[in-house]
Amino acid sequence: MVPVSICLTTWNRAKALPQTINSLLRQSFEDFELIISDDCSHDGTEQLCREYERRDSRIRYFRNAINLNMPGNLNAAIRRARGQYIANLHDGDIFRFDLIEKWKTALDDCGTAAFAFNDYRVVSHDGKERIYRAPFGPVIPGTEIALYYFRTVTSCVWGTVMARASAYQQLGLFDERFGFIADVEMWLRLASHFDIAYVSEPLITLGERPGDHPFRHGLWRSAFWAFAIYLKYLEVFRPKLPDACEHYQRLFSRTRRKYFIQTLLYSIRHRQWERFREGIAIWRDADDSILRVFATLFAAFERPPQWYRPDCWQMACIPQSGNS
Repeated sequence: MVPVSICLTTWNRAKALPQTINSLLRQSFEDFELIISDDCSHDGTEQLCREYERRDSRIRYFRNAINLNMPGNLNAAIRRARGQYIANLHDGDIFRFDLIEKWKTALDDCGTAAFAFNDYRVVSHDGKERIYRAPFGPVIPGTEIALYYFRTVTSCVWGTVMARASAYQQLGLFDERFGFIADVEMWLRLASHFDIAYVSEPLITLGERPGDHPFRHGLWRSAFWAFAIYLKYLEVFRPKLPDACEHYQRLFSRTRRKYFIQTLLYSIRHRQWERFREGIAIWRDADDSILRVFATLFAAFERPPQWYRPDCWQMACIPQSGNS
């Protein structure tokens, strides 16, 4: 067993991948294996990774026989990991030289933590820098991760963490029913059993996602997943947070309506007109009368996306007896 397994997932990022891999090979903590899990790329990723594998014995490259998507690709990488700690990383990001060392130290110092995460740095096209920080100390009770999600319907933890292999063994891998936001469900699942370690430094510079990345086209699908996760963890955390969970359940209908309206406004602001048309088409089946009326007025001839089914609303709806 090695101390750390780095699981790097990739798909069609041959141009961006070298800066990611190079930033990992320059880490101050050097005793790791680097598992590169390629989800059937067709752009030269395999040749690039094979060359890196020949140069550095720590690298293990795998190409999936079929496209597994996220999180299937990440689960495949984790299953191959042999480390005590498992770092989940993505192609296109750049990692500070001490990322692995900082994460490992945080977990070594906090035996009750299931995983460690950190601040993130983003640089826009015009060179402006933004740091995303979480409002926590070095050790976070799992209930705080849940409360943050209930307040905001967003995860304070992004997709890059280092987790204990034992935590995955105890609670299972990423739930593929939640698609490319399955990490949100995983962090809440771990938070329901463990504390979380946090490094308040921007150890990762996030790369821009490519035009065919599912995040660019999955606004509405992720909205349904987000509220399915929300409802699941209202129940999971109810024994620990009875008053808070009751409060957020009472607000659920308004919270969901606000979220869907903000998502529609986001599509307008970013001129994502196809996403806008999909949204108002989907709203025709809403159990929320305000959304449904708006859709009736403006979406008579719009078509929903192919993945959509009217019963998607059921996964994001409290049963009638408990709805407000």
